Amino acid sequence: MRLPPKSYALLEYLIQARPRVASRSELDELLWPRSYVARSSLGRLVTELRTAVGDDARAPRIIRTAHGVGYAFCAEVAPVPAKPGGAALLLVWRGQPFPLSDGAHLLGRELDCSIIVDVAGVSRHHARIEVAGRQALIGDLDSKNGTFVNRRRIAGPTPLEHLDEIGVGTAVLTVRRLTDSPATQTLYHP
Repeated sequence: MRLPPKSYALLEYLIQARPRVASRSELDELLWPRSYVARSSLGRLVTELRTAVGDDARAPRIIRTAHGVGYAFCAEVAPVPAKPGGAALLLVWRGQPFPLSDGAHLLGRELDCSIIVDVAGVSRHHARIEVAGRQALIGDLDSKNGTFVNRRRIAGPTPLEHLDEIGVGTAVLTVRRLTDSPATQTLYHP
């Protein structure tokens, strides 16, 4: 199913915010930043999204209306196992994994970013991560507040390793290599 960018951004945000109700003003700012839109615009977008995912406002299974407040994602969510040959690299932020396959990945506040980090101090297009096989490099995109790897501001393309911490604005994302994860430690239980 292909969703228009605003519908996709709304769905993604509601999933990440679950089970919390996202307020109308919060969603308006996400979808139409620094713009005035008719009060009914968000409601129309939610109706279009419900139609696309087969949900019903009267008996919601996916998107719940909190009357006078906003909307919440109410369906069960289960992680999708990685496909063989898929991404071996993840970024983890707020407990949410973001798989990084080969290619370029933008990190920032704009909806066209692969990894949307909408917190204080993050530029619209803040940094770019280039992945090729098991190698990954991060570069700052002339962001106002800089990009940090392990608390050091980077000046050029910088390699990323397992458990490195990427700092952008007030957010810290952790790099995880799936194949480098240690085996589960056996605990002794008397």
